[in-house]
Amino acid sequence: MRIAHISISEFRGIKSLEWSPSPNINCLIGPGDTCKTTVLDAIEICLNPRFGFSGSDPDLFGCVPASKPEICLTLVDLPEELIVEHKYGLYLRGWSEADQKINDERAEGEIVALTVKASLDPESLEWRWEIFNERLEGEPPRFGFKDAKSIAPNRLGEYADRHLTWGRNSVLGRLEKGPNASELLASSVRKAKTSFAAGDRTSFGDVLKLTEKVSADFLVPKNQGYEAQLDIHSGMLASGAVSLHDGNLPLRTLGSGSARLMVAGVQNSGPTKNITLIDELELGLEPHRIMRLLRYLRSGFPQDDNAPPLVHQTFLTTHSPVVVCELEAKELFCVRSNAGSLTVKCAQPADGKMDTAQRHIRSSPTAFLAPRLLIGEGRTEVGFWRGLDDLWCNEGKESFAYRGAVAIDGGGNDNTIKLGLHMQNLGYRCFVLLDSDVPLSEADQQALKQAGVQVGEWADDCDIERRVFLDVPWATVTAIVDFAIEVNGEGRVLKNLHLAMPTGPVVDRAALDAFADTEDNRKWLAMAATLKIEKKPGIKKDLSWFKDMSRGEQLGRIVFVCLKDIQETQLAKTINEVRQWIDS
Repeated sequence: MRIAHISISEFRGIKSLEWSPSPNINCLIGPGDTCKTTVLDAIEICLNPRFGFSGSDPDLFGCVPASKPEICLTLVDLPEELIVEHKYGLYLRGWSEADQKINDERAEGEIVALTVKASLDPESLEWRWEIFNERLEGEPPRFGFKDAKSIAPNRLGEYADRHLTWGRNSVLGRLEKGPNASELLASSVRKAKTSFAAGDRTSFGDVLKLTEKVSADFLVPKNQGYEAQLDIHSGMLASGAVSLHDGNLPLRTLGSGSARLMVAGVQNSGPTKNITLIDELELGLEPHRIMRLLRYLRSGFPQDDNAPPLVHQTFLTTHSPVVVCELEAKELFCVRSNAGSLTVKCAQPADGKMDTAQRHIRSSPTAFLAPRLLIGEGRTEVGFWRGLDDLWCNEGKESFAYRGAVAIDGGGNDNTIKLGLHMQNLGYRCFVLLDSDVPLSEADQQALKQAGVQVGEWADDCDIERRVFLDVPWATVTAIVDFAIEVNGEGRVLKNLHLAMPTGPVVDRAALDAFADTEDNRKWLAMAATLKIEKKPGIKKDLSWFKDMSRGEQLGRIVFVCLKDIQETQLAKTINEVRQWIDS
């Protein structure tokens, strides 16, 4: 069984949500307070009817008494016993996988579907569970507790130890078959009471006399006299008195990460497909165990009878770049809330070109966890902004992190534009900073403008290195060259100068130190700093001095020192434009 469509209205912080999740992994990512966990709570409430379960005012949207919380889940691949005519067969609907649409009357080729609705009465604050179909007239049929037990989702939260006992709502309790466990427990209870009664109970004597006196004073009826007896009742099973042990050690005492892994494995090893809810998957798990769990969730859990592994539908939340890095774009869903109206969009591009987002998931997973992205064309720029950010913080300005912004490598002009458009569409705020040596087409300009992407350029046919060499004071140019020699070696720097201008004069260290402040020398140094040579037709070798994030970071630190003195330059104007966007 799986959920084909989710509809939530006026529940907690969700005013409205319409979403068709993936059949496999659905990892919800987004800023805090966008109701990611609330979506998991809604699924659990709707598919887990409980007698006497009531809500509270915070379950009402905005805590407004007029709110009417409703959760509708449309289910497909249902157990046969639920779709027969005498059960819910008369209320079935159709689900079109191609159109992602529900039809009340199932058409040919559509999947058999059933919609379960949970609604909260704002006056009594009591939940009601029923079968929903728009063609129904009169009182809709109730969704029964026993029927729900077979499809109830497994929730793996912060505390997993209760699932390692035979509690009423634990995983082990659900997997229990037959009356043997109950009979064994009842027999054990009787033996324990007999053993206790045969022991020395004199230590309870004074308390017994006191209670008998109190009962006489208040005319409380007494039949055979008070005594201390072991009181173990049928509730013992529900409270988890029986638990898994490793020898004499209860498994519930395992570390939180190990317990979560055990429970995840057990609850997904049953003979039928089910739904798993995992809040903050990374809790208590090291990166290698996160990877192992995600691979199991993705590929399915092996069955005892050598049948193909069952792939379960999983809903999870995370704030961990390790989790994001291990997932595919089609498994990541970006959640955004606009005054309670939630949108959930898959990180996989609509054009189906996985590389647009997938390589950034691997290289910059933190970007998918931040609300704002500064997208440059290379690693040098990422480091450059990191260096400026550190020194801005030292001056008391708010950091990129504080403002929810992350600088990432867009991977070249075309990819940077595509990534900016894609991420903006997913709900991120993007600033695309482009090199101007490759003109921006009119079509790209219009697309970026319509999407709401802010665009900046290193002016006058420049990339960042050229813009720096042209605009900073000569003393700063000298400091940058000294840094290039420090990290690349004197020979490499001098060789680049020769390759950049083969017909120019031969330059040694003394000649380099004697360079005068001329526009031609600045351009020469800029060419050498960004040099690429063709090794084979169509294949270039990058000999750049600063094509590395850590080197770009130091470049930013060197430039920062002179920024106040070059405010009218194109370099400073672009940097200030980015800073204003960060602060906006």
